[in-house]
Amino acid sequence: MSLITSTLIALLSFTTLALAKSPAGTPRINSISCSGSGCPQTQARFSGSLDDPTLTFNHFAIEYPNTVNRTANCQVHVQAKGVSAGWQVSVKDTFVDGHVTLDPGAALDYFSTVYFSASADDSATSKGQLSNDGSSRIDKAVTLQNHFSDRAWSSCTTSSNDGFGILNINFRGALRNEKSYFEATRETWDFEWRKC
Repeated sequence: MSLITSTLIALLSFTTLALAKSPAGTPRINSISCSGSGCPQTQARFSGSLDDPTLTFNHFAIEYPNTVNRTANCQVHVQAKGVSAGWQVSVKDTFVDGHVTLDPGAALDYFSTVYFSASADDSATSKGQLSNDGSSRIDKAVTLQNHFSDRAWSSCTTSSNDGFGILNINFRGALRNEKSYFEATRETWDFEWRKC
């Protein structure tokens, strides 16, 4: 077998594997809504598509000490169609951009939970923490990433016009211990597809 033939076969094999990582066609979002104390329906705006989704917050803010709003959440409900048959989708990572102020000893706990309404018991949660263990105030822009080692996968699509059901993505932030403030400005998600 010639070197050129071997190279072409290798390239075709690589291309086939790459194409198998996402469904044929472009799945399109046909419904999206928000709920939660951090994003009443008029307080958040969605832009982009499943390839580049962005949720922009108008006023997702929490502070401590405060008995009313030291924790807040925003849950997004997404439906999409146009997925070819034989695919499942999951959320691989969530990213929340914002600004945090933490006095020494203060901490921000943040959580992301993902589930599909058809199988709500099969959820995945990832959590992180940003704490100030130093002696001076932290006051800076941040990007909070939650990576899901264990995934919540959609059901297997069965037709070219099938959807993956209602996908729910919930982000929650909570402050504790000392004077602190956090405001989220936007949230994005990375999806992953697999054959089923």
